[in-house]
Amino acid sequence: MAQIATFYDHIKDISRQRGISLMDAMGLARQLGVEALEVNQNNMIGREDEVGQELAYHDMSISAVPAYFDFGRDPDVARQALPTLEAASYLGAKKLLVIPGFLDQDDPPQERERQTQAMVDGVCRLAELAGQYGLSLVMEEYDNPAAPFSTTQGVLRFLQGCPALASCFDTGNFLPAGEDVLQGWEALKGRVGHVHLKDRGLAGEGDARRMVPSPVGAGALPLAEAVERIRAQGYDGAYTLEFYDSPDTLAFLEQSVAWLKSQL
Repeated sequence: MAQIATFYDHIKDISRQRGISLMDAMGLARQLGVEALEVNQNNMIGREDEVGQELAYHDMSISAVPAYFDFGRDPDVARQALPTLEAASYLGAKKLLVIPGFLDQDDPPQERERQTQAMVDGVCRLAELAGQYGLSLVMEEYDNPAAPFSTTQGVLRFLQGCPALASCFDTGNFLPAGEDVLQGWEALKGRVGHVHLKDRGLAGEGDARRMVPSPVGAGALPLAEAVERIRAQGYDGAYTLEFYDSPDTLAFLEQSVAWLKSQL
């Protein structure tokens, strides 16, 4: 059954913006219908018991664990990954969202290619290790041009190079790459194992036009069509609502949950 999720970081934002405790912020999200949280490695390593208690108190689970590595420059995958794998497994997570590194655009093309291939190899090795901890791997089209997986073709290279890897389909990360979200879905739909729902608002005119955070379903992206296609494919996992840098995260979350429920 489809599950509504959001980011642990967003819960922290609600706590800060509203001047309430983290537990109270988590409780508000749970009341809205949020059933799971995406908890990155920095929020869990060294805090496993605390995070576990927070989740258990609100009857929540972990939808995925975003994890950053540097496989392009450091080939020791086990040393980098084991603390994250152990923490994720301890907390009952089932998916690791792998961000394997970033490129320095000042490096020559051959060095960027070497590092990209090292990242692909590192992800394959990570998949082997993650399987031992009961974790599967997903990768999103990351909205940073320094990531060699910031485009659909970039993600496809990793998917082709690592059969155990699945796509985390992030609806909001195609526009920054100059791509169309629905075309991105058609290219990736056969390998999608996780979904981030992120919208993009557009502000300003002409050369001053820029992307701004938006509640999911209220921005410029065709998310109703995207969700319809995702559901038609048979996806029944978590939909993680995302809106980093929102000015009022609780209001964004309330509007986004209501919109997603109307689609599901």
